[in-house]
Amino acid sequence: MTLADLLSGHKADITRKWHDALVESYPSDARRFLRKEKSRFANPVGQTYKEEVERLFEAFVKDQSEQIASALDAILRIRAVQDFGPAGAVSFLFRFRTAIREALQGIQTGNGLSDAFEEIEEKIDRLLLTAFDVYTRRREQIYDLRVKEVKRQVARLLQRANLVVEIPDVVPDLGNDKTE
Repeated sequence: MTLADLLSGHKADITRKWHDALVESYPSDARRFLRKEKSRFANPVGQTYKEEVERLFEAFVKDQSEQIASALDAILRIRAVQDFGPAGAVSFLFRFRTAIREALQGIQTGNGLSDAFEEIEEKIDRLLLTAFDVYTRRREQIYDLRVKEVKRQVARLLQRANLVVEIPDVVPDLGNDKTE
């Protein structure tokens, strides 16, 4: 039995627990809304989470690093603009490890399955590191946007106050030529 077979048989249970971990990281009112509202237009965050968790699971099972990064980006771009620190933003991934352990709990580790379990652990560790990288890039983007906006605001204030002076491209000759 391959790793993909082992995990794919438990996809619904694992992705449900993983999605629940994402939703549980929100305050109670938001959790209720994210679970209750099924409309893509009324609840785009909840729909994105549901779709991307499933896509992330499939990419994880198939070891597709680009799709993993893409699914993580879709989830973490939302969490980066919300009130989550780095640990809180990626904490749902720790629940993935737990969900897999719970789903595969009764399986005997003989016939090379102990190697499969070890491989799962290593892949989850790589997944966590990728998630931190993705989250950090998104936060850097947000800070860059904030800095650019502050610069634009300061420039507009200076213009309104007539404190902006145009600097010519060519420096005029002031007659200070020293001829020998």
